[in-house]
Amino acid sequence: MEKTKYAGVESEQADQAELSAIERAAFAEDAAVETAHPQPYQVKNLTQFGYNFFRPSAAGFAPLSDIPVGPDYVIGPGDRIILNLWGGVEGTHELEVNRSGEIVLPRVGNVKVWGITFDRLPGLLKANLSKIFKDFDLNVTMGKLRVIKVYVVGEVKAPGDYNLSPLSTLINALSASGGPLKTGTLRNIQVKRGGKVVETVDLYDFFLKGDKGKDIRLQPGDTIFVPVIGRVAGIAGNVKRPAIYELREEKDLGDLIALAEGFLPTGYLQRVQISRVDAHEKKVVADFNIDPKGGGKSLDQILANIKIQDLDVVKIFPIDITLRDHVRLDGYVLRPGDYALQPGMRLSQLLLQDNLLPEYYKDAAEITRLYPPDYHPEKIFVNVAKALAGDPEHDLELKESDKVQIFSRWEMEEMPRIRINGEVQRPGEYRLFTNMTVRDLLLVAGNPKINAYLKNAEINRIKQTGEAVSSFPIVINLEEAIKGNPKDNLMLAPFDELSIRKIPNWAEEKERYVTLQGEFRFPGVYPIYKGEKLSTLIERAGGFTDKAYLRAAKFTRVSIRELQQKRMDELVAKTEQEILKKQAEVASVAASKEELEATRAALESLQRIVALLKAAKAEGRLVINMDKLDKFRDSPYDVELKGGDLLEVPQVPNAVNVLGQVYNPTSFIPIDGEDVEFYLGKAGGSTREAEESDTYVVRADGTVISRQQVSMFKNLFFCGFMSTPMEPGDTIIVPQKFERIAWMREIKDIAVILGNLALSAGVIVAAGL
Repeated sequence: MEKTKYAGVESEQADQAELSAIERAAFAEDAAVETAHPQPYQVKNLTQFGYNFFRPSAAGFAPLSDIPVGPDYVIGPGDRIILNLWGGVEGTHELEVNRSGEIVLPRVGNVKVWGITFDRLPGLLKANLSKIFKDFDLNVTMGKLRVIKVYVVGEVKAPGDYNLSPLSTLINALSASGGPLKTGTLRNIQVKRGGKVVETVDLYDFFLKGDKGKDIRLQPGDTIFVPVIGRVAGIAGNVKRPAIYELREEKDLGDLIALAEGFLPTGYLQRVQISRVDAHEKKVVADFNIDPKGGGKSLDQILANIKIQDLDVVKIFPIDITLRDHVRLDGYVLRPGDYALQPGMRLSQLLLQDNLLPEYYKDAAEITRLYPPDYHPEKIFVNVAKALAGDPEHDLELKESDKVQIFSRWEMEEMPRIRINGEVQRPGEYRLFTNMTVRDLLLVAGNPKINAYLKNAEINRIKQTGEAVSSFPIVINLEEAIKGNPKDNLMLAPFDELSIRKIPNWAEEKERYVTLQGEFRFPGVYPIYKGEKLSTLIERAGGFTDKAYLRAAKFTRVSIRELQQKRMDELVAKTEQEILKKQAEVASVAASKEELEATRAALESLQRIVALLKAAKAEGRLVINMDKLDKFRDSPYDVELKGGDLLEVPQVPNAVNVLGQVYNPTSFIPIDGEDVEFYLGKAGGSTREAEESDTYVVRADGTVISRQQVSMFKNLFFCGFMSTPMEPGDTIIVPQKFERIAWMREIKDIAVILGNLALSAGVIVAAGL
């Protein structure tokens, strides 16, 4: 943190713990009587005054060498003089003063200038030049100045000899040496010249008054001597500049207070303490009452009688920060805070009307009052409205340190609310305002929607009879209420709920549209009409294109998707619990290490499938045997459309997929007339882990053909499952074998369930993936 130092006092910016006494007094929060607490005081961060002026970064003490010299500047060897001539003779000459103290003028010769002040130099030069030249003028300025050597010794940080500018002063030299040590004096610094003391400097004159009268200009060979520090005394606490000061002629407390620039208003004068070292034996303290009130002596006289010794530390304690002669107003008011307590002041005088916020609670205000002798708090509740009306029972006379709390109406009362739902722009709960009607509520809620049924609406109202509560409906004509007809534009009561119905047979936008994607002449989103069938919509879309692959047409419906999703979620959750249960049992059931590892691997495979199904969403697919439009029309698959339906007809897929427990699960280019056996052979055939008897085919239209299903009828058709012809977009799935271990047959059942779920989600999953 960046620190700024002032005459021995360190101030840390933005650090509240290091606030000065003035800052603490100005910005400290006023404490009330009930929050009063002990105020111990300890001396800390008390530093010696003045030494921080000579910090290393104090560049401001360096002599300025680029300013014009003064008229009293004495010319000496090493100075350079710039002479400008014009008129009868012209030219610019830079003349250096040699060791003999002379300069060489053009055509004139040597002229002695050593010891001449700068104000006399132009006259001297002109007098000598006039011997040779006539009718000319001249201008004389100083160029580079000489360097003088001075000595700084005694209690300084870096004693030694220093080469300085001839414009340097005592303070410049001290700065160059790093300044006096804290063991060195600031009040008796000597400048010696030719073995004699030519000046004694008290830096306090400069630090405290800005007086540089004795900051003399140095000459070559001068010696600056800083003796050891003299007597010191510190002053801490509530003075304007707490620090440790060096004493010169100061002898009493008044002199020390003057060095600290006086007391702060927060200083407690009834007890000033001096900590003192007594005769090289012990440390003692002495307390003094320096308050001049009623004593017959002035403050200066009292302070003059208190003598100060070497190493004394004076503590000026703070006054009691507890705020007096006030009352505090808090709560629901415009300007909370402390208010001056006037004699005989009553509550109504504190609660001015322009200070009370709208909807303040009129029935009660809380007054916290302190009662002597121990000043314990007690609560008094009054009626605000009656107090403002001047009722003496409630318009109490305020006492010192009273705390008045005003409440908001909605802190003390339940806000009356009403609700509107149905066909409005912003249905929801709203505040009930006084004299609010049905039309007012409609305006607050953004008015009815276009599809709102205005002939009939219903208000559900609460009726309270004693301790019994019941509700009953009120039917109104909403159209007449909007017109302001008093019969229907009823006054609303708390907790009323207005329900606005939808026009019968009105369909929302999402319910009136069906999407056609893929190989249609005009794919897109189409509005549908009540009772319209799929064939009619396809005809409106221009029919299919030549690239349409009708076997892979996919028809999805929102209601089916919702049902499938619900079933999926339930079964996935149930299956996940079964897998977790099996995982917990696997260690106790497995007969060998190999069986344990195989079972765990199988369960982990099922967990991956569960995770896949959690991320997947049900398609809501309805299997439709799509055909050319003339054949499809009026067929059992020509379903009546509903809003949100989607029909997707892709191009001919250029692949037959083989997945699961085969040597090379991949996709193959379809070949006309080829069957399951052909494509399994292309994939390398089934692995040892394959359950060949459960192999099945998922057709492009979503239907499934299983091996067991075909084996039941192979005698009728004289062909087996392996001879099943494959079409583009079909997928062969070979599941994993689980019968190697008897207990793992239960895992097989789980795998079958997951496979069926995956098919409903449009996700093809093979056990063991």
